[in-house]
Amino acid sequence: MSILGVLFLNYYYMAKQYKNVYTILEKVKKGEIKSYYSDRDGLFGKINFYKKPDLIKPHMHYLDESRIEKIMEQYLSDGKNYEDAIRRIQGSAEFNKLSKKPDGAQLIQDTKEIYKKKFPKNMVRDIFKMYYHRMERLSFEERTDKNYSQFKFLEKANNPVSKIMSEGSNLKSAIFARNILGYYAMRLAMLKYLDPDSADKIMKSMGGEQGDDSSEFDNADIDSALDSMMNSQQSKNMMEKALEQAADLCKEMDKHMDGDIQEKMFEQVSESGGNEASKLSPDYIKTVARQLNKVKMTMGSVKEKIKKLLDKSVSYFSAKDKTHFEDILNADDIAGLQDYELLHPKLRKIMIEDILIKEVKKMGKIDIYIDVSGSMSSGCGARAADGSNVSKIDFSKSFALKLEEMGMLNDVYLFNNSVKKYRKDPVSISMIDANGGTTINNAVRTIERNGVNALVITDAEDSCSEYSDKAFFIGVEGARFSHFSPSVIKKYSESGQVIIFDGSSIRKVDRDGNEIS
Repeated sequence: MSILGVLFLNYYYMAKQYKNVYTILEKVKKGEIKSYYSDRDGLFGKINFYKKPDLIKPHMHYLDESRIEKIMEQYLSDGKNYEDAIRRIQGSAEFNKLSKKPDGAQLIQDTKEIYKKKFPKNMVRDIFKMYYHRMERLSFEERTDKNYSQFKFLEKANNPVSKIMSEGSNLKSAIFARNILGYYAMRLAMLKYLDPDSADKIMKSMGGEQGDDSSEFDNADIDSALDSMMNSQQSKNMMEKALEQAADLCKEMDKHMDGDIQEKMFEQVSESGGNEASKLSPDYIKTVARQLNKVKMTMGSVKEKIKKLLDKSVSYFSAKDKTHFEDILNADDIAGLQDYELLHPKLRKIMIEDILIKEVKKMGKIDIYIDVSGSMSSGCGARAADGSNVSKIDFSKSFALKLEEMGMLNDVYLFNNSVKKYRKDPVSISMIDANGGTTINNAVRTIERNGVNALVITDAEDSCSEYSDKAFFIGVEGARFSHFSPSVIKKYSESGQVIIFDGSSIRKVDRDGNEIS
């Protein structure tokens, strides 16, 4: 070993040791342990801890941040949201003087680029927080030359009247934030053509992804540019319309959805396929309202039938519960040992592995698999309260919602040519639509793989060669279980796992797949 190595080991074993990393850090901060950094800076003076760029506290959870960003992305990708801005720029007096006149597609592209590259990502979060929290709960960063423009945008975004509607609601706050920042990005894109010098000053002062530096301008320059952007009558009208549209949408939501549904929609924005909240519009809300009312009407008219169908299906799973015995080393529950002490002493001397524990596996919640093939859009034989025909798909949606109301619903799966897990909140279920073909085998394989008891609602317009004791089939009007493989339908029939609902009565299915009374 080298002399240097020997000296190091001697120092290591002779010196006082600090084994806890937190103790070491505390000693360094107190100066009890010297580092190779200068005493003036110290170890902690050299470390740049990550600091969020938000101007307003409290900070948001990163999941909420991603939801807000997805809502913003969807909003800026919808051409309908630009119609007013396009109409205004093309109708302005300055437009006719332009050598290069932007069309709608160009304005959309410019707006998205400005939002992505010029606006710091904390802007939409900060506006959201202003609308979600009461003002006294917020704390603001110190205003500097670098954040001067951002604070100006936040001041303009603050609207006490609108905040009354949005406070405490994630979804409503997100709607106001997206509309306001959408207006800012669109207005700045318009200014790029109408007053390019002001637009350039504002974009350089924002400190977005391009690393622009506001120190190039004094506050008077920025104020003048922002005045050009925000204080014209055209701009004021656009801002007023953005707030008015957000308020109208929130009112429409409150009319048709309770708070729990609204919050659930916000939570699902970042989930696969859960983009209802990101594409919210008055038209969409009206569509959701119609679908919810339709499903509720269906539930009211067929609730007794659903109850009877549930009784039959749940009875099958309950009857399949089996009592079995597990040796004590493998048992999940040793409550069965409570009478062990009452055994005769000689019986207690048996080997421990010979002791068996009685276990009964109870049925938990049920999955539901809904056939969403095109044929499910036809009538199920039942009528709603208003006398209209109830479609098979609406009946299936009502069944799923009833399971959820009763606390019996585990997961929802939709299947046509493929199987996909779906969301189970009322809005999502109400929006299920029927299209495509049918592959029942895939649904049964998924049930068997998941190992969870499941109801399968289908019109059976497909063959099936798979059997699972965890699947219970509810055939709707016109279901043809005779398409199933002979041995498979025989097993489902003999096990009592298949019935048909024709809109008024529930019928059994024989071993050949034919409906019987």
